[in-house]
Formats: sequence, structure tokens, C-alpha cells
Amino acid sequence: MAEMQKLHGLNIGYHKAWRAIQRASALIRGTPEWNYELLSSYLYMMKSKNPGTYTNIKINDNNRFLYMFYAYGSSIAGWNHCRPVIAVDATFLKSKYRGVLMISVSKDANNQIFPLAFGIAESENNNSYGVCIYHLEQNLKRRKVKSEIIKLFQSAARIYMRKEFDLYMSDIAKVDKKTFDYLMEEPPERWARSCSPRRRYDMLTTNIVESMNYVLLEARELPILRMMDFIQVKLQRWFYKIRNEAEKTFYDVSCWVEEELKKKIDLAFTLNLSRRETSRSPISARTGT
Repeated sequence: MAEMQKLHGLNIGYHKAWRAIQRASALIRGTPEWNYELLSSYLYMMKSKNPGTYTNIKINDNNRFLYMFYAYGSSIAGWNHCRPVIAVDATFLKSKYRGVLMISVSKDANNQIFPLAFGIAESENNNSYGVCIYHLEQNLKRRKVKSEIIKLFQSAARIYMRKEFDLYMSDIAKVDKKTFDYLMEEPPERWARSCSPRRRYDMLTTNIVESMNYVLLEARELPILRMMDFIQVKLQRWFYKIRNEAEKTFYDVSCWVEEELKKKIDLAFTLNLSRRETSRSPISARTGT
């Protein structure tokens, strides 16, 4: 309003300025209603122009939008080279009709975030998501649980052996039975590494998908089609950059794996090997002289 007065000498009220902004936004991005009307056509073109892409949209009997999700063909192909663990999270949209944006990601061979699929729904269903140890830990802090109990929980969640997990949980029960009961309300299979029925590949939190949420923070305020455009451009740039970097390597492993191997080799040079038996030799850290 001050800018209009300064540039054009016009005095306008707040509501008139707000309506003008909304009108300009609709002319540039389309109205929210128009975006939803074209959603099915948009998904059809996305699938036809991007080989291997999968899309799905669900509407009710009154032709009202319920949910949709999609995965680009490049993401589907790249999944074959990722860790077989998927992190899923949902974040609220800030456009006129709200809803949630659901994102699933994994980690590729270079230990980088790899976007897999996106979905939009009216609301988030908590039954569809597992429990992350980060969120459990934050809940413990909000409940004013003692720091030593939280450390025991962290150890219990990350330990590899089930026997050691039971010992840590037993220690928690001895000190704070209420916290023990609270933790056991969620099946340990959903948050403890040693209890997981499948391999977790060192992915115990949803931090990677929350990082993706932050990247898309600006897009969440856009109409649905403009938001999907934003996501597409972002993924195109990432995949192009990562592909070029990968093509410059001279090894059969990724750059991250190469660096990790170098660290292990450097560490190995600091160890001593002492022979005791014909089949076994203890290894110890090298001490200073």
C-alpha cells in the first residue's frame, strides 16, 4: 500500500490490495479450482512425456478430489540403485484448499537423498507411517524425561543385538517404569534396529525426507499444478547435476564409498597385528612412542 502511494500517488485499503494480489496471482498461476480441474490432464501428459512414469488419482462419486500420487520414470529406475529403505513424511500445504504433500525418499549409492514419489491428499493418516526414533526422543524431552533415560533409549534403539536391547530396556524399566510403558506402546519393531524384521541400513530417522520438505517449503504455497512444476524442475536439475558428477568418476564405486574406504585404510595403518595362533591374530590400536 505504501509502495502504491509512493509510485502512483494512490491510497488503497488493505482488502483492496489483498484482492489485487489474489487477482494477479490467478492470472499468472491460475485459480486453485482451475488447477484441480486440469489435474487429471496434467498427470496424463506427465505420464505420456516421461517414459516409465507412474501416476494415480482418486476421486469420489461426486467428482471430488481425494488423493493422488506419482513417481517419475527416472526415480523408479534409480530405485534399483538405492538402499532398500524408504522414508515417508507428510507436510501441510498452504494453498486455498490445504491438504498435505506426501514425500517418499531413499538414499542412493553416493549416500545422497534420492526422491522417489510424491502424493497429495486431503489429510495425513497416522496409521500409514512408522515411528521414527527422533520423534520418540523429542516426545521424551517434552515429557521432561531425565537425560540418562533418554541416553538409554538412544542406545536401545541403535544397538544391533536383541539381548543388548532387552538389557537397556530393563534398565529403563528399573529407573522409570512410566517411560518404559510409554515406549512399549509403540512396537519396538517400528523403532528399534535390533527388533526390525528387515534391515534398516543405518536409516533410523526421517531426517532425509524432512530435508526434502524444507527444500519444497516455498512450493507448498503454490496452486497444485504450479507446485508440481516446481518439483519437476527441482528434480531435473538434481538428476542432471548428479549424473554429470557420476560420469566424471573413474572407479566402480561411488565417490562417497571411495572416501569411506580411504578412511578405513588410513585407520587400518594405525593398528598392530600380533600373532598368537595359526588361525587367529588379535588386532590392537597402535600406541604412541
